Amino acid sequence: MGAKVGGIFISYRRDDTGGHAGRLNDRLRDYYGPSRIFRDVETIEAGHDFVEAINSALASCEIQLVVIGPDWTSLRDASGTRRLDITGDFVRIEVAAGLSRKKVRVIPVLVSGASMPSADELPEELKDLTKRKSVSLRSDRFADDYGHLLI
Repeated sequence: MGAKVGGIFISYRRDDTGGHAGRLNDRLRDYYGPSRIFRDVETIEAGHDFVEAINSALASCEIQLVVIGPDWTSLRDASGTRRLDITGDFVRIEVAAGLSRKKVRVIPVLVSGASMPSADELPEELKDLTKRKSVSLRSDRFADDYGHLLI
């Protein structure tokens, strides 16, 4: 088992970074053990309140990885509204909750050539994300880049 670290929460958009989040999840589970990693599709049981599960998980996590792909800020719902502009958007809720907790280290993880969003692209409660040092995970250098996340 890996180094001693509290729980790790993986935040991602399935349609933008689902594959990268899955690969990252698998590596983290192998290194830290499955009980220390929170990823919605594997951790939240059917019928549980998603927002309560997020808050509970973040209360016990030390690190939140925000996996950001090239479309993270621009993805839209069926009505054409940008998803980050919807107050009930789960990714917005997750990231805002992580940023509001002083004991959670929020690490932006850039994938597929994404760059850090600018503050003007983000809702007010997410603007502090732009102040966090990011890590890039490139497909062709995944093993090397992943090493920067091992705490």
